[in-house]
Amino acid sequence: MALRQRFTLGVLLGAVVLTTACTGSGGDQQPQDNGAAQQTEVQVEPGVSEPYKAKALADGKNRAIDACGLHDPDAAQKATGDEPDEILPSSSGLNECDLRTHQGEFKSTWTFYLEIGAAYDAARRRDDAPEKLGGMDVFVSEEERTCTISRPIDDNHAVQVRVSASVMSNEKPAKPACQVAREYVTALAPVWQDMPKHGSGRTQPELTLVKLDPCKAASATLDMFEEGYLETGGPMSCTARSAKVTPPQKRDKGVGRPEVNVLWTMNSDPSKLIKAGDDTAREVTVEGRKVVLSKGSFGCTSYIVWDDQVKVDQDNRGDGDELTQQIRVQTATCDNAEEVVKKILAKVGQR
Repeated sequence: MALRQRFTLGVLLGAVVLTTACTGSGGDQQPQDNGAAQQTEVQVEPGVSEPYKAKALADGKNRAIDACGLHDPDAAQKATGDEPDEILPSSSGLNECDLRTHQGEFKSTWTFYLEIGAAYDAARRRDDAPEKLGGMDVFVSEEERTCTISRPIDDNHAVQVRVSASVMSNEKPAKPACQVAREYVTALAPVWQDMPKHGSGRTQPELTLVKLDPCKAASATLDMFEEGYLETGGPMSCTARSAKVTPPQKRDKGVGRPEVNVLWTMNSDPSKLIKAGDDTAREVTVEGRKVVLSKGSFGCTSYIVWDDQVKVDQDNRGDGDELTQQIRVQTATCDNAEEVVKKILAKVGQR
């Protein structure tokens, strides 16, 4: 049976729906202490090419950090004067998390976009203003309605929060965006200086997909490429492609790049892509998991529902529109997409 339960431990990830057996309860599970499961040494997947190994190592370390755990609804309320609305992992990748405030239903005021492992090298730092907030060295980039604050975590990456006011183009926000951002980051300094890991209990539900390396998933397809190699694209993304140099070729309409890209994400039910009388999307079951294959203008996207037992409600959405952890796979066409999905799930899909 379905058990609907709202969590308030540390940070709330929307409203959580746990599906359990009639003899069990989602509340029986205890969070792992201090994120111990994510403290093991990072291993770089053998197929990662030499130029990307250092980045793959950094991405592995950043993948362990709980992005939503770096937010604080109370601090957002103090900085904006508005009520926290929702906090959700991003459809762009599980290393990103968005927190929103509002002044009532359907009246959003501010959005705090946070990213772990954002590309941030010396050249980017030269473009931003150095400051110290809450004892941390940060860099500030100010625009009219948005403000981005970056805290470097190594030579090439940062924790980044972008604060944006939800106002019309002809309106001014109640407070300058950088004033809100500075107050928010200052309040978060103790958390950002000792960043929580997935599994620490800082947020619920625990995102289990982040325990896996997307390059491990992508490596299952290397045998499909001549001189295949892996390129990490961030903490939650990896691409398999051929190292063989070939002349540029014009691709047919609807055909994407000759590669396989894998991304860990959180999204709504992909079955909504299936429309009556429209053959661009279809549903299959692979290794016991629901998969939707969807044709697009630039290739094929396969949405693999990783865990249908843990769902997160979206604000102002009805039943059946919850978010789930998903593996998003992009291939050149849908002709071999199901084969690719089978390879990936055979590699990482054991429950």
